[in-house]
Amino acid sequence: MTYEIQLWLINVQIISNGRFIGAEHRVVTNSGIARTTVAYFIRPTNEQIIEPAKLLLSSGACPIYSSITFEEFVRNFMSKGPDIEQELLL
Repeated sequence: MTYEIQLWLINVQIISNGRFIGAEHRVVTNSGIARTTVAYFIRPTNEQIIEPAKLLLSSGACPIYSSITFEEFVRNFMSKGPDIEQELLL
């Protein structure tokens, strides 16, 4: 898995406040059940703050991830790999 995909998976987890868990993509076919896949990519500017979406927190949920700029996030990810997620947990 490329680092860009790993970055994206962790971004999804942070923005969704843990509601969506990024996982390595694996396709398992099932002829009896329809399947829908939605693909999207998030590439913020380096100055953009990566944090749980405020809309998800408006229902009274507490953030489980700390805020970080995308530049800091990429720099930390490149030195520590996917383990950066544990450092962002509050």
